[in-house]
Amino acid sequence: MAQISRFLDRIYLIGAWGAGLLLVLLCCLVLYSILARQIGLFAGGASDVAGYVMATSTFMALAYTFRSEGHIRVTLMTQRFFGAARRGFELWAHFVIASVACFLAYYMVRLMLDSYEYGERSEGADAILLWIPQTPVVIGSILFAISTIHVLMIALFNYREIDPERVADGGPQEV
Repeated sequence: MAQISRFLDRIYLIGAWGAGLLLVLLCCLVLYSILARQIGLFAGGASDVAGYVMATSTFMALAYTFRSEGHIRVTLMTQRFFGAARRGFELWAHFVIASVACFLAYYMVRLMLDSYEYGERSEGADAILLWIPQTPVVIGSILFAISTIHVLMIALFNYREIDPERVADGGPQEV
């Protein structure tokens, strides 16, 4: 399991680095759009592409952020439980997020496949085929689903690794 975790963690890290690079690209696209308007140039589909880049960067970063416990956890209910009851509640919560992430990934794949099948195009100036910008978003949503399942499996088989009671301050992710 440790080798699988290290491999998956590298994949999540690659997604996070990709998200960071996409944020730099987003900044460049926004600056280009602003400057083009200022000097009277047609910016084309820069605003549309910036939206695609923002969505892609968000989804590509989800898996790494989830695995590194960067998402905020509201522990109003879990902090009331201890021992086996807390573990059961944590397992239930991990199962719910894994189910939601898998549901999201499934429907993102369906959306992309429908866009491909029907040849849908964006309504912007670029009229790009929608399955092209949807594909990296699908990859990000699949990575997020895998990361939630990954953490669920750790919670099931090696709970001590993620046990919030073992961390003195509750961890950086808890509010």
